[in-house]
Amino acid sequence: MNCCLNQHDKYKHGFSLIELLAVVAIMAVLATLLAPAMQGFTSPTGRKGAVIIVMNALEQARVSAIESNRESVVLFWKKNGVAGFPPDEPDSVMILRKDQTNTTWEPLTRWVKLPNGVLFHGEDTTSAILTNTVTTTSLSPSLPTPLPGSPATTNLRVVRFSTSGAVLSPSAPSSELYIAFTEGQRNAGADTLAVKKQKSGGLEVISLARYTGRATMDIVEIAAN
Repeated sequence: MNCCLNQHDKYKHGFSLIELLAVVAIMAVLATLLAPAMQGFTSPTGRKGAVIIVMNALEQARVSAIESNRESVVLFWKKNGVAGFPPDEPDSVMILRKDQTNTTWEPLTRWVKLPNGVLFHGEDTTSAILTNTVTTTSLSPSLPTPLPGSPATTNLRVVRFSTSGAVLSPSAPSSELYIAFTEGQRNAGADTLAVKKQKSGGLEVISLARYTGRATMDIVEIAAN
């Protein structure tokens, strides 16, 4: 009986010192690897994360329009600073595509939020995309209502792709087709005003080629108001 008990007890020992040191070492390595990722929600990596989200949305919408032979749109919701939401609510992006009857728009994605503290930069009015409020003119057929989250059209911006992948809207041939990102928080009720954390340095900017719909990223200087 004692023999059996001794045999059982030897499996109930705790961690050895070597095992504990190995676990501590692994945790230290993981903490080192995760540190840059945790910092990715602040400048400049946070803006780069926003660039990845938006470039993926633009390319997905463009490819979907070509492959399905149905127009698609990317909606930009300037949500931060809007009444009825928390003051730090992130801006978001969403893709819609015409249905098979071309009479309405169907969501292809949910709203995807930008990283915390990163906004669509709306202070520079030369950006036709960020100043192009959604209207019945820019979208025909009209948007389905309600959209998830029930955004007001005054807080929405749009890029519309044709079945060839070209940019249909904004439509002015000479308009500037780019989307810039900044950090901070909009003043309550101020749709285009962003309170930045830093006034210097370049901003990450996505530019669209009108006839191909291709998106490219660059870092440019945009004067702050």
